[in-house]
Amino acid sequence: MNISLKYGFWGLGMGGTSIAHACAGMRLSAKNGQRPYTAMLINSNEMDLLKLPDYPNIKKITLAGYERGVGRDIQLGQEAFNVHKEAIAETIQSYFGDRDYLFICCGLGGGTGTGAVIEAIRLLHTTGFAGRFGLLLTLPRRNEGRKVLYNALQRLQVIKRAMQGLGAIVVVDNEKLFQTGLNQSQSVEDFMKSCNRHVARLLHDLNTVTASYKPYGSYHFDASEWLNMLKTNGCLHIGKCVLPAQTVDLASPVTYMEALKQSVLNGELSAGYDLQDATSSAVSIVADSSAAKRLFTHTFVEQVQSFLYESTPILDENPVATYVGEQPGQVTIYTVFAGLNFPDSVTHLTEELAELERKAEKRNQKTDTIAVALAGFKSQVKKETVNLEALLSEEEPSIAPDTEIPKDPFYFLDRL
Repeated sequence: MNISLKYGFWGLGMGGTSIAHACAGMRLSAKNGQRPYTAMLINSNEMDLLKLPDYPNIKKITLAGYERGVGRDIQLGQEAFNVHKEAIAETIQSYFGDRDYLFICCGLGGGTGTGAVIEAIRLLHTTGFAGRFGLLLTLPRRNEGRKVLYNALQRLQVIKRAMQGLGAIVVVDNEKLFQTGLNQSQSVEDFMKSCNRHVARLLHDLNTVTASYKPYGSYHFDASEWLNMLKTNGCLHIGKCVLPAQTVDLASPVTYMEALKQSVLNGELSAGYDLQDATSSAVSIVADSSAAKRLFTHTFVEQVQSFLYESTPILDENPVATYVGEQPGQVTIYTVFAGLNFPDSVTHLTEELAELERKAEKRNQKTDTIAVALAGFKSQVKKETVNLEALLSEEEPSIAPDTEIPKDPFYFLDRL
């Protein structure tokens, strides 16, 4: 198995380092244990970094002075990054200098990664990596709270303005992955690990299809074209569907086109894109030799190209490449669309935050009935037992000259 591009993954914060670590953990194949990608993991919380296994192709950097984390404070996260910015810049040059393309990985919503991501973009852009890096961003789930949503949307607002100067943005929607991969017997940690492996596997597969399989036909979607898509500003949308080869009937396009359309609609990592915005697309179809001979006809390819034209009529290019692969009895179709706007899940997050803000305002305006009740309560001092003998005495009570006035401001509590 070969790769087209040498990826580098720069993980920021807990979410970003977890994804970058999973990507760097990918092996060329089951037989070849070589890990072709590199990763640099940066976090304030030292314990989060220690939980990730060490690999020779991974470098970990703890932001000294902020080892306990930054408590979802994005300003503090940005400060922690800037304090170490010069040392980080030197490490980037030496560690990622030979990479064809870099992904800045960040889980939006926290403190360190969300706080550092803008400064990381600025650093790569000004230190020789302009034009060969993009973003790998995870969106928080809608129920993660007002602070998380605010942090994520604050950074997305900035990234949206800078989108035209960036490479591809791969958006991972945690809400979508949670809903489609719901497994009640799985722990939250195991679920997140499986999501990270899913992202890593998908990027790796797209990088190997263009370099490992023999083209079947006249067109080959090569490494340079894949790199061009990664350099395209805007979001990168990825779809994938796997079909049993025997179910594909060329005389009945519904046996394969419906699955293809659904894979594009649902996406692998996020959904809700307006494909009319796409500037380019590519389809790579892999089948074993016997299936390829039967299926890869002009009619089959024309059906796929017609679908692309209907979905995205204004494209710079929309190649459909066919390959002979190693998986017997199955057809795998990868679709990629570049140059897109953010998915509508970002709009859903803004709506959720607006609703939370409305509820918070309503709570602030709510009458505190407990305080009102306490304000109207009049304390009654407990009556002391009447000493009739003392009242009948002719002598006036006196205070001994050496008796001290109590200094305890709460002495009256003893009388209640």
